[in-house]
Amino acid sequence: MIKLNTSAAPFTLPESIRQLETIAYNLWWSWNHEAQALFAAIDREQWEREHNPVKLLKSLSQNQLDALAGNPEFVVRVEHVAALLKQELERETWMNRQHPDYKNKLVAYLCTEFGIHECLPIYSGGLGVLAGDHTKSASDLGVPFVGVGLLYRNGYFTQQIDAEGRQVHIYPDFDFTEMPLRRIVDDSGAPVEVSVTLPQGDVRVQAWLLEVGRSQVILLDTFHEGNPPELREITSQLYGGDRDMRISQEIVLGFGGVRMLRRLGVNPTVWHLNEGHVAFSCFERIREYMQERELSFDAAQEAVKSATVFTTHTPVPAGNEAFSLLQMDRYFRDFCKQLGIGLRSLLQLGLQADENGSKYFSMTVLALRLSCKSNGVSQLHGKVSQRMWAHVWPGVPVEENPITSITNGVHTQTWIAPEMRRIFDEHVGRDWLEHLADPEYWQHVQQVPVNTLLATKRALKERMIQFIRERLKTQYRRNGASKTFIQQIDSWLSPDALTIGFARRFAPYKRAYLILSDLQRLNQLVNDPEHPIQLIFAGKAHPQNREGQKIIQQIWQLAQKPEFLGKVILLENYDMNVARHMVAGVDVWLNNPRRPQEASGTSGQKVPINGGINFSVLDGWWPEAYDGSNGWKIGEDREYEHEYIQDREDAESLYSTLEKEIIPLYYGQNRESSGRTWGDTMLNSMRTVIPVFNTEVMVRNYFEKLYRVAADRYRGWVEKDVQTVAELIQFRQLLEENWPLLHFASLSTERNAMNGESEVKITADLYLGELSEDMVQVELVGMPLNQDTRPLLVVPMQQVEKVAPSLVRYHLHTRLPISREDELRLRVIPRHDALSHKHELGLIYWHNVQ
Repeated sequence: MIKLNTSAAPFTLPESIRQLETIAYNLWWSWNHEAQALFAAIDREQWEREHNPVKLLKSLSQNQLDALAGNPEFVVRVEHVAALLKQELERETWMNRQHPDYKNKLVAYLCTEFGIHECLPIYSGGLGVLAGDHTKSASDLGVPFVGVGLLYRNGYFTQQIDAEGRQVHIYPDFDFTEMPLRRIVDDSGAPVEVSVTLPQGDVRVQAWLLEVGRSQVILLDTFHEGNPPELREITSQLYGGDRDMRISQEIVLGFGGVRMLRRLGVNPTVWHLNEGHVAFSCFERIREYMQERELSFDAAQEAVKSATVFTTHTPVPAGNEAFSLLQMDRYFRDFCKQLGIGLRSLLQLGLQADENGSKYFSMTVLALRLSCKSNGVSQLHGKVSQRMWAHVWPGVPVEENPITSITNGVHTQTWIAPEMRRIFDEHVGRDWLEHLADPEYWQHVQQVPVNTLLATKRALKERMIQFIRERLKTQYRRNGASKTFIQQIDSWLSPDALTIGFARRFAPYKRAYLILSDLQRLNQLVNDPEHPIQLIFAGKAHPQNREGQKIIQQIWQLAQKPEFLGKVILLENYDMNVARHMVAGVDVWLNNPRRPQEASGTSGQKVPINGGINFSVLDGWWPEAYDGSNGWKIGEDREYEHEYIQDREDAESLYSTLEKEIIPLYYGQNRESSGRTWGDTMLNSMRTVIPVFNTEVMVRNYFEKLYRVAADRYRGWVEKDVQTVAELIQFRQLLEENWPLLHFASLSTERNAMNGESEVKITADLYLGELSEDMVQVELVGMPLNQDTRPLLVVPMQQVEKVAPSLVRYHLHTRLPISREDELRLRVIPRHDALSHKHELGLIYWHNVQ
């Protein structure tokens, strides 16, 4: 962990319980149930209301603190939890065991939002919660990790739903001294700050430290008394304001984040850009290389690229961050002058044009071009991203472009209910946390007695229902409902009924309305006297998303109809607290986005941890998990030309599967025909999802597929000696100069069909111009035709001899499947040890094989 000076706590504790301060300021408590129970023992009512240990301790009077300090039983509990935290921070980790050479190679993880816990509401949804879970698992694994983000004084927004179902946006003014984070200060106690230049003036940026187990997150804050009011507002709201506010936020995060790390003496080996919002950080690092190490602009790009990895989360082109060229000109013209480069050189890194010819600057393309490794967040999303961004590597087959995939997961300890954890301890093994990446170990979950599992699930559902009722009472009371009506809420929702949850951002493509598309059919399902279902919705729509807000209002108004009242529920202000109750309590988690627009969708991964089952479109992570025994699918594994056809067919599939499979299985009607029970399906869901779709697996994959590659590349030819960077620049320039000259001066082929295969002999003479033969690789490629989904067939050709100074002969003798005969092409690509991917430079020469 990085040692940093921080401001004092806003309270003083007696000596015997002083360790409460250490516990309160490390978000480790957010996934440790004993630590949470310790704080609840101080004041259960306030704890349940706030879930904020710092605010709780700050609110106590001296008499209350003295009483706690004089309670021997409480003091022993404090010492026990403090010992657990110390043990966690000092234990040997996966990183120390498996990769000791990298234990000091720090990863800087830049993200515009972090969802660590609801008491720090600076997140909007999936991206932030994923970043929080990533941070926690980095701590668990011992990956050296520092997050960098913004500290939003008004957060995202607090959602209220009025009596008409309209979403109301409330922007609280947070007091950061009441949150589990501290201002970073220097030796004199003054706030550490850096400056970032904008057209509006210089912005003074201060920082706060958030400790998350071993991991640390540095949050930047412009609410500084030295800034004018308009510049203080930069870190006021997450995803708020106009386009000038958005670019200002991203410049402060990108430039300010790098400068703050340097100011604190923190020098990461690897930089992880989590979505394109943070890609301006690459500009600041380019400036460092140019001004401090005297590299050229091109060489500085390569140096930055060597240590940078990028994750894209958005499969919808319109959802990727972009700025107008006019805006980029205004914010970066002076920056380019400072570097001695033309504005064109900078804009080329992200320059794009739409189908109408309008041009703009894409943050995603910037990140792709300045990263040595890039990934989507599920296997399907990786393929979608390869298609979406194929134009960045023209001529390269889509399936070969340098975007891989690492499927998202969830932090198991954050999302598991205490009751379910006890079941795992007793029946799976007390060491189950050490086997989160071991599917074979999780076969032990079959040892859980079904009756025990069902009884625990019912208890979780009852707790969720009580939680929902209390929130609904507050909501209806605020909206002027009568006392009689409020009392009726205590009869809403039944723990006996099949309970389906839908909770996520109310974006139109997520289709919250799909299960409401046939109200007569829904009425029959909800009001079946023997086998009813009940629906619980929750989620926010962005303040500027009118269509999403309209969906919220439609669901609310539907839920007020007599036939649906108390059986279709819409909860307001969806946050991590609501999410924990829902993923623990529902029987079925509904997910029906318009395929393939869901990048991953991690909410459904939290449900099997608590005995729930997924019912989802085959999008995001679910195609990798679904096996027919662990949940249900909606629709087919295909894409549609027309959205209305997709909606119609998916709605029919949803209703039909509910009626014929899910409801009968839940109520025990089709046990004989299906060959399984509801309990069997719960266990299959746990067995197949828990050990695969968690952030321990995910972060291991990030380290082994991305971080280690970037660390090796940076260490090998930037950290030690930037000469390799210069060599790569010269290599690229020589390739670009000679690539137009490449061609096969002669080519002979021979094919013979034999035993179901095709024997192929090829001899080709390649003209190289001024290139040497060790600078290129020649390959035979089998190209699938007519929408064929078979993978490319790639066979390297062998260099035979040098026919002339610039002419090299290649030969290949191989056997191929007969179906490949009419699909063969030769290609030439660059070859260099410093390339992280063979298509990194985007240079490729094709030649048809006759």
